[in-house]
Amino acid sequence: MIDPSTLGDHVVHYSIPAIDQHGTGQIEETESIQSAKFQLRGGEVLISKLNPRKSRVVHVARHDFPVVSSTEFVALQVNPGIDPKFLAYMLQAESTRQTLDAQVQSVTRSHQRVAPEDVTHLNLELPPLDEQRRIADFLDAETARIDQLVELRASQLESTGARMLNQLSRTADDLRGRHGTVKVRHVLQKIEQGWSPQCEDRLTTEGEWGVVKAGCVNGGTFDENQHKALPASTPPELRYRLRAGDLLMSRASGSVDLIGSIGVLPEGLPSNLLLCDKIYRLCMDRTRMSPDFVALMLRTHRVREEIKLGISGADGMANNLPTATVTNLPLPDVPLSMQGRVVDELQAQHGVTQAAQQLLKSQLAVLAERRQALITAAVTGQFDVTTAGRSTPSGGSA
Repeated sequence: MIDPSTLGDHVVHYSIPAIDQHGTGQIEETESIQSAKFQLRGGEVLISKLNPRKSRVVHVARHDFPVVSSTEFVALQVNPGIDPKFLAYMLQAESTRQTLDAQVQSVTRSHQRVAPEDVTHLNLELPPLDEQRRIADFLDAETARIDQLVELRASQLESTGARMLNQLSRTADDLRGRHGTVKVRHVLQKIEQGWSPQCEDRLTTEGEWGVVKAGCVNGGTFDENQHKALPASTPPELRYRLRAGDLLMSRASGSVDLIGSIGVLPEGLPSNLLLCDKIYRLCMDRTRMSPDFVALMLRTHRVREEIKLGISGADGMANNLPTATVTNLPLPDVPLSMQGRVVDELQAQHGVTQAAQQLLKSQLAVLAERRQALITAAVTGQFDVTTAGRSTPSGGSA
């Protein structure tokens, strides 16, 4: 391993966040890298030890800058009889993912790792080198087409969300202009956060309790499947029990963009879920403010800017939303008798947009499945790539 600062001012850093976001390494200033890294020469194949089911595999390009990688990767030097691009695809095949996932070590599913020897001892059936190259070239072309569709659908999804947020922000600005502003603290009875017991990384079964995760609230909605099962040996803290109508806001997250996400718990909620310590529960004075109205008004551009300022100003508490920031957020001081009408109108306007978003998310899921199936079939010889058709992948045409 090496200290990146000894390599100059900049390096190409292959990190898990960079792979997840960009699919390759990114140029970074060495002073921003706080730990030792592996130094690479270019041409290696990297595969992540962390959560192998996510299949983070990349063929390292050659760069003008020095190249380093996170120690969460296993760096494979490829023998002359193996095409590195083919090996990268082989390591993404479903059979490889399943083999590695069966050998992970850790009690929490979010931080499971395989040992480097589990990767280096994989038994892979490789075709002749010229066939490897044909398959790799075929997959380069076909996955690029799928990736273009993914990029298009993701861009459309982002655009629809932005339009909805712009509309919501304009409505909130208009309401503030006509009715004035009130701080959250003036219409708040109580703000609390939950607890952090050791949980099992699985969904609950009948009769079990679960603790929600920070990602359970996002985009104004609540996802009941974002939780972990509480072990039977841990008694539930019933004061953290969630109920329909609760207003939740994400307090802490690995992603700054998710901090401040808000949602109201719907009717029909399972009665076995508990609040986690990464989420605030805002108990509003319901004679003044409807939780549904507050949830909408706290998603606007103005509020997001104040949340970002609060996070950046949290002394020594990176990626943490201070209570004082939440209680000082502005709300339009709309009479309670009007709030229901505002909520109904906004939800009706957003209905079409939300349906479009759901369709786009479904198409993205289909494209991801198509990409995975194509790689698996090609590298395992389920079809001859020299005669394979080049039909448009599922998920729609560009």
